Amino acid sequence: MSTDTKALGVNEKKRRVAKRLIQQAATMVEFWGEMGDPDVDSEFARACLARWLEDLPGKDWDLRLNEPHPAAPPTENGEP
Repeated sequence: MSTDTKALGVNEKKRRVAKRLIQQAATMVEFWGEMGDPDVDSEFARACLARWLEDLPGKDWDLRLNEPHPAAPPTENGEP
């Protein structure tokens, strides 16, 4: 760290890491056809990732993951 860079507190570091993780998850969903599992549809992946990441610190949500409080993904037979 350079002398003119201020030291970040632990909470700010956590917020910044969470922001990057959310951005990467959103990018993965955006390109699910190339990056994801062909047996899992992108909307299911989007819903799972949104649920798993919604409790991360900070307010930096990426709308490519839809709303941060989505409904539960459907079951394997398509039921809610």
